[in-house]
Amino acid sequence: MTTLKQVKELLKASSYSKKGDVFTVRRGFFYTHGKTSQDFVNDVLTAFPEAKVVDSGEVWKPFRGGASVTASSHWFVKFTVGVAGFVG
Repeated sequence: MTTLKQVKELLKASSYSKKGDVFTVRRGFFYTHGKTSQDFVNDVLTAFPEAKVVDSGEVWKPFRGGASVTASSHWFVKFTVGVAGFVG
């Protein structure tokens, strides 16, 4: 079973969380530099080839200095790793 510690070691992200069997990773941005949420999904699948992506996307927010990653522009990926019988 994959742990949050393992996810933190293998993925570069701005925030990490786990609820039940679903991991959520977020990577904040101010400029995209040509990157998309699919690039972040690819990073997750490279680190965890057996992962099943549940949801992913891009969130745009106006800049607010000191705001959390969730309250700022970011890409997110929700995924499971090694969960038998998961239907997503």
